[in-house]
Amino acid sequence: MSLLVPIAFERGFKRLYAGVFEWNPASRRVLEKAGFELECVQRQAVTKNGRTASQSIYVLLNQDWRRRPGQPSAPA
Repeated sequence: MSLLVPIAFERGFKRLYAGVFEWNPASRRVLEKAGFELECVQRQAVTKNGRTASQSIYVLLNQDWRRRPGQPSAPA
């Protein structure tokens, strides 16, 4: 994740998002450590292997990422 985010934002992406199944707290933690924030929960939105589950949507905006310590400033 720490390699993908800078590449995406340096190439002009304004927003990154990821969906996480409710039963996967490890993936949630990876996104949070990378600076993603919970935007919404889509209740009973996904069916996988016959199991219906909610999905959390995490988002990271370019402008928020650049404000984090150690990140490059926005281009002039």
